[in-house]
Order: sequence, then structure tokens, then C-alpha cells
Amino acid sequence: MIILPSTYFGNIEYFYLLFKAKEALIDIHEPYQKQTYRSRCEILTGNGKITLSVPVVRPNGKDTAMNEVLVSYKEDWRKDHKKAIESAYRRTPYYEYYIDAIHQILDEKPDRLIDLNNKITTYLIDKLGLTVQINIADTPMDIAPNDPRIFLNPKKESTFQTHRYIQTFEERFGFLENLSVLDLLFNEGPNSISILQESKHL
Repeated sequence: MIILPSTYFGNIEYFYLLFKAKEALIDIHEPYQKQTYRSRCEILTGNGKITLSVPVVRPNGKDTAMNEVLVSYKEDWRKDHKKAIESAYRRTPYYEYYIDAIHQILDEKPDRLIDLNNKITTYLIDKLGLTVQINIADTPMDIAPNDPRIFLNPKKESTFQTHRYIQTFEERFGFLENLSVLDLLFNEGPNSISILQESKHL
């Protein structure tokens, strides 16, 4: 079993860990960490790699637990995210197969960040063909050495190597590793699981 943080359109490394696990426990009681994959993801557009961030409200300030974080809808960030995803991936082979369901999840406007993330992750697990069993932690979980809740962080250098696949703007920017799994899914569709299988930690 592996313990993972909740993520917004998690990166390829996140779903590689899910691919390798039989069971995963999502920690929703940890303190919320700003500027991490808990509320943001990275995609590749014609202008290069960009970050999509979900604006949130922390009712208890810096002491807010992940399961208490609320999604802010004061600004229509969903429209911006949809536009960015469309700009990045509308020419990919599998865009039309997944985009309607992704829009539907975003349009449900759940109150809590963990509910939004859970809906997204559950959908992506299904479409990637993963067999991992996902459970939500009932209580806070201790941090272990080399814990994914620590190293799955955009500020930390990753040892994960994504198996090469064709990216939409690769000729312009070269192959970019470990983007949101959306990049893999839109480009590779059902073959995404093979890319996960061939990826590795160095």
C-alpha cells in the first residue's frame, strides 16, 4: 500500500505510483501545502509549459487541513483552465474521447478541493486502465522517509523518468517529462498504461 497526497490532474509520476500499487491511501488530513500539485498541474501548450492553479480558501489559515480547503469560485478559473486545455490538446488523437467528461467534473463545482481532486483522480484511474484500489485515510498519517507526500512537489527535483511518447509541441520545445497525466492521456489514449509501465525512477 502507498500513501499519496490528493492532487489536481496529478502528474505522470503520481499515476505511475498508482499503477505500481495494489492499494493507495489518500491523505486528506495533512496540512494543506501551497504551490504544490494539490491545487495545480502543469500542461504543455503552444507557448510552452504552463501551470493551471485552482484558487482556494483556507478557513483556518496556515493550520488548515487538506480536507478543510475550499475551492473559490469568485473568479471563473474553470473557464480559463478549459481554454488552456483546449489550446494545448484539441489537436491530439484522443482529446474528443475525454474532454466532455473532464468538463462535466469541473462544472459540478464541488465545495472542497479534495472532492474535486477525488472525482478527477477516480476518472483518470478508470480511463488509464489502472486496477489500484483507492481509499481515503480516516486519520492523519505519519510521514515516512522518501514519502510521496514530500517528493511529489514541483519545487523538488524528481528522479522519475517518463518513457518517451509523442507530445503535441515536441518539435518546438523538445520532450518535457512528468507533465500532468492529461498530456499523456490526450496523446496516447488507451496506450497510456504502456507508457506508465515503461517509465521508472532512476
